[in-house]
Amino acid sequence: METERLVLREWEDGDIEPFYQMSSDPIVMEYFPALLSKNDSERFFEKMKAHFAEFGYGLWVLEAKQTKEWIGFTGFLNVAFYASFTPAVEIGWRLNSSFWNRGYATEAASFCLRYGFEQFKLSKVVSFTSVKNARSRSVMKRIGLREIGLFQHPELPNEHNLSEHVLYQITHSEWMESKDL
Repeated sequence: METERLVLREWEDGDIEPFYQMSSDPIVMEYFPALLSKNDSERFFEKMKAHFAEFGYGLWVLEAKQTKEWIGFTGFLNVAFYASFTPAVEIGWRLNSSFWNRGYATEAASFCLRYGFEQFKLSKVVSFTSVKNARSRSVMKRIGLREIGLFQHPELPNEHNLSEHVLYQITHSEWMESKDL
């Protein structure tokens, strides 16, 4: 799949190393509970392959169309924990910090939203992050998600400095209305 500047594709064996480099970068992982080890990265890779096989969607690798540089990922995952808004499909992204502030996350996530609603007939899509993560919250707003409220991430202790999360969502009908504007 392609956007104006990006190629979105499924994971290949060569993606483990750039994924590990990105996910062990403290700047990129500032709003995650921990950096990922090489083993964590390999498990994530296998999880992505299994998610695509089971559901037909997942987190697509992002490459720069012109240079073939490995940028990061964006796409969908089924939320794996119980919360007031689950079951749900989450849209998410993670980019190598050298590609921040270029509009890639917004470009890729906007494409994925359209793809999810048109191809997979999703009824709603959610996204969430630490309340402290202003960059991701900005992307969520730019792609049309609306803030729903706060919640304590159930996989983090309440006293953890990243436990308070903010939930955003967009329904298929809201997305259709936004296309008409």
